[in-house]
Amino acid sequence: MALEGCKIVAIDDTPSIRTFLRVSLEDEGAIFREAGTAEEGVRLCQEIQPDLIVLDLGLPDADGLDILPQLKQSQTGRPFVIVLTVRKGREVVEAAKLNGADGYITKPFMVEDLIDVIEEKISARNLQ
Repeated sequence: MALEGCKIVAIDDTPSIRTFLRVSLEDEGAIFREAGTAEEGVRLCQEIQPDLIVLDLGLPDADGLDILPQLKQSQTGRPFVIVLTVRKGREVVEAAKLNGADGYITKPFMVEDLIDVIEEKISARNLQ
């Protein structure tokens, strides 16, 4: 199990996406937690200090781009943040990267692609 013990938080307002992520990532050994709003997600991340965050940009109470710097700065280990969103376009991808995103995947997506990106980020940190 490639993600054994890796703490991952998903912040996404779509319950079916969160369920899909939970099943897929727990199957890989990850410790998975979830939030449906930006406020809940920030609080959860401060509480458990995840290794990686999967962040939707279209949240009901804030734009994911707005909370991204806070998620990166509030953690002692500076978690990786992978944006998972329907938003496409060079401007939004660049804005996400400028705000600290470590990866950008558009919906619909293949879970294998997301897992590959997560494994790549976690492996890179473990090699340091």
